[in-house]
Amino acid sequence: MSFTSYEIGQQGEALVAQYVVGLGWSIEARNFRGRRGEIDLVARHQSRWIFVEVKTSLGRPPLERLQSRQIQRIRRAAEEFLQFRGVREEVDMRFDVIWIWGNTLQLEHCQDAF
Repeated sequence: MSFTSYEIGQQGEALVAQYVVGLGWSIEARNFRGRRGEIDLVARHQSRWIFVEVKTSLGRPPLERLQSRQIQRIRRAAEEFLQFRGVREEVDMRFDVIWIWGNTLQLEHCQDAF
C-alpha cells in the first residue's frame, strides 16, 4: 500500500503529537491556519508556548532547512494564534522543528530552531 505525501505528513504529525505529550506538554492546537501562515502544532509546557514545525520523510534523514520566508510565516502565524486566543501580554515562547524520517520513523527534535 502506498501513501500520499499528505498521509505521510499526517502520520508524522500524529507521532509528534504523541511524542510531545510524552514530554509533559499540552497540545493547544494542531494545523492552525491563519491569514498570515500555518503552524503544525501549538503546545504549552508550564507557561511557555511552543510552536512546532513538523517535517516528515519516509526515505531520507532530515536535511531540509527552513527558508527565511517560511520562518517569517510561522512567526506571524504564532502572533496571530496568540491574538486569536486572547493572549495580550508578553509571553514566553519558542519555535521547534521536529523531523520524522525513514521506514522505522526516527525522530529528531531541534529546540529553539529559530
